[in-house]
Amino acid sequence: MKDARGRTNLERMEKGLAPLGPDGKPINLHHMTQRNESFIAEVTQTFHKENSKIIYINPNTIPSGINRNEFDKWRKDYWKHRVSDFK
Repeated sequence: MKDARGRTNLERMEKGLAPLGPDGKPINLHHMTQRNESFIAEVTQTFHKENSKIIYINPNTIPSGINRNEFDKWRKDYWKHRVSDFK
């Protein structure tokens, strides 16, 4: 599978981008307990959206415990490291 720019999933990951899932959309990293230090699950974007009421343990009244700026950097590094599992 290639993205709109012709990159394979390995090429995307080498650049710090999520690979495309079977739904053709970037794989999402889901914090299991909605905190920076929680376990992460790789899920398709479709699964993430369709099951949001099930996989989010915090009600909307509780703010997220995730620092999005830190997570954005961490996510890039995650995919750059994760690609080594496929080489």
